Amino acid sequence: MSRPLLEGPGRVLTCLPARFMTDLADSLDTTRHACPLLDPFRERLQQEMIARSQQPPWALPDMLATRADLRLAWLEQLMHLWSPGQLALLHMSTRLAVVCGNQTGNIQLAMGNVLRQCRERLARREAFLRQRDMVQEAWTHAEKTLYRWRSGEFAAWSPAGRCYIALEELRWGPFGDAMRLSAPHERVRLKEMLRERATGLLATSVDAAPRTRHFYSRWLSTPSSAGLMDYKDTLSWLGAWSDGEHHPVSRSVTQTWQSVALGMPRLCSAARLVDALVEELFSEG
Repeated sequence: MSRPLLEGPGRVLTCLPARFMTDLADSLDTTRHACPLLDPFRERLQQEMIARSQQPPWALPDMLATRADLRLAWLEQLMHLWSPGQLALLHMSTRLAVVCGNQTGNIQLAMGNVLRQCRERLARREAFLRQRDMVQEAWTHAEKTLYRWRSGEFAAWSPAGRCYIALEELRWGPFGDAMRLSAPHERVRLKEMLRERATGLLATSVDAAPRTRHFYSRWLSTPSSAGLMDYKDTLSWLGAWSDGEHHPVSRSVTQTWQSVALGMPRLCSAARLVDALVEELFSEG
């Protein structure tokens, strides 16, 4: 039997619950087409999340797959159970607003109710954050996350994958809050610090100087390890939002089952990769 995802890759991903909730919100939009190759991963993760969140008997994978009303009800329960952060609430509010306008009857009423809750929580969360020292909390969050990278917590992923994982962890937490809500000059300072520190860690992971160029395969090669495919699938799921045209480096780093995007440099340094990943992830919110 395969090892549970939450005991493998999910064990080190603090952003996984928030990312899962946004994925669940996206699934309510029938005009969006998720990658079918990731369906087995999504089903495994969903089953584990059902067990972890102790859902009622109706929350069976087959029923959730076919009933939007049940997915919506589950999303509402998870919102109360997991207290999502600012980015998750922002994403869910945006998605539900789009989908709600295309519904009728009871499902529209139910969706409107969840949308209202999301917006109210988002307003309270942003008001709370603006009363705090977001920049200091961002520095602390960055230090802790980069330490986790440096100490080997993300070692099961490729060198570039480790960088991507660290940035995703930051994007969904206090660092990302500060990047979205702080003053412009503070955002510049945070971004420059992150570039410098992440470049050093990525370069060290392949015993290179920050601007030493290597063929892209050196950065994307995943080390052999137990549960290798689970780690690769988790990375693909996290980066499924990326588009080859607008986010070529994120796409190439996460979707390694595809050909690398045209915009991915074939010869690249740690500095070049980090610059691109930071811009691609933090320009997305």
